[in-house]
Amino acid sequence: MSQQVFDIDTVGFGADTLGNYFDFYVNNTFYLLAPEYYYSFYSIYLNRCLACYDGWVNGFHNKASGLVPQRALQSIATGLNNMLFAHGIDFSGDKADYNFATMWAKRSKFYNALKKGHKFAIAGGTSLLKLNRENKELYATAHRIDTFFADIDATGKVVSVKVYFDAVHNTNPNNQGKDHYGICEERYFNEEGKPCIRASVYKSSGNLQTSVQDRPKFDVQRIEWKKLPNNVRQYIKNHYPSIVLDEEQYLPFPNSLGCYLMRFTDDIPQIPNTPFGQPIGDILFTENFQFDQMKYFEKNEVDLARARALVPEEFWNKDDPNYENRAMNERFYQKISSINADNDKITPIQFLLRGGDIRTQMENIYKDMSFKLNVSASSIASFLSEGAGARTATEIISERTKSDTWIKGQINLNAPEINELLREVMYYYNHEPVEIILKAEDQSPQIERLKTNSDVFGAGNMSPERFVKNTYGNTLSKEEQEKEIAYLEKTKAQNDMQRQAMAKYWNK
Repeated sequence: MSQQVFDIDTVGFGADTLGNYFDFYVNNTFYLLAPEYYYSFYSIYLNRCLACYDGWVNGFHNKASGLVPQRALQSIATGLNNMLFAHGIDFSGDKADYNFATMWAKRSKFYNALKKGHKFAIAGGTSLLKLNRENKELYATAHRIDTFFADIDATGKVVSVKVYFDAVHNTNPNNQGKDHYGICEERYFNEEGKPCIRASVYKSSGNLQTSVQDRPKFDVQRIEWKKLPNNVRQYIKNHYPSIVLDEEQYLPFPNSLGCYLMRFTDDIPQIPNTPFGQPIGDILFTENFQFDQMKYFEKNEVDLARARALVPEEFWNKDDPNYENRAMNERFYQKISSINADNDKITPIQFLLRGGDIRTQMENIYKDMSFKLNVSASSIASFLSEGAGARTATEIISERTKSDTWIKGQINLNAPEINELLREVMYYYNHEPVEIILKAEDQSPQIERLKTNSDVFGAGNMSPERFVKNTYGNTLSKEEQEKEIAYLEKTKAQNDMQRQAMAKYWNK
């Protein structure tokens, strides 16, 4: 066993792996390499969720019919990701440690890795942040859940992980392409309890199935270099000339593998025993299909609303050999058989374009999505805020508060793992630990005032007039103040009626 501390550039993982992650064949092989205990989770549940996110679900989308994916989930993920990282990141710690952490984050592009990791977490429920070393410098990379298998202990610590970056199959005619080989970076604790890394190749056989009962009988096993088929060895030599398979090396971290999870949610409600988060494709599975259908209906509406003219057969110039094939004829005119020549005439037709109705339905779908995500509708679809002027200031700020609550939840969920990563980084460079600060956590004074005054007002200890004055000061015009007071009085009256009704019910 080599005592050399792992250097990513000496092993051969690097820029030459780019472009392989989401190759169809590589991805298909990845699912075949899933451990027995994770097979149904990855191949059935996760595969379906990521298909929704990536934008093509077999059996639903159909190019021939025009039912194509709109990738709404990707757009929503981008919006949520930008909302969380809108104001960048910062650190807390002593001045010297703070300055070093700031410089390291800048030169290693740590901010970009965090953003990518969180977006991957939205897509797959969970992502992996991995510390690597090149030329004695540490940097972090983000990996989507369909590129790695991780074992997690009861405390949430990653105790082993395989990160796949390429795949190849046996092209021997006698094999018929049934054997698949995945090339991975493998991290684990050895028998001595020391964190180690090695480059490995794992083999599986068969074809990907989407149900447990149909899974082919095969074993996933690590294959040594000398036992690999010639074509597989040649592929590795050509594409990764510096790679050294099966050589165990120590990681430069005392008690961890340098691997940390980011999650979108704290669990998967229907699979509570897994250590992973819930993908957005699962949360918004139905709504995503509904949105694609509405866009399909919108396309059909536009097509049906085209102006046409019904032309009796006798009106056509049959002396023209190409009269039936002219583009204008096909687009604007529809030939019909004559019934009564005396009454025959050209009849223009045009259906009503119901674009407004369809847009309303799509907006309602976005509102349903925001409800399930517990964020404001305008945070995932900015066009839904265009009518904000018709709402009260309280309503607008309440929407912001809802999104801020979601942001705090994401920070509380992921900050501990990020801080563990930073702890390893600072230890490596002989610095004291620092902690991450996502500036999105900062609340505006107005929102803080709103929260405080809302509690007092809700308890009945503040008048609507006093609430408006204390919350907004002189930022509202007289007309806006009056509108706000009227809204609060109406809301208070409705709440009072509800409380009275509940009191009568319980006093029966």
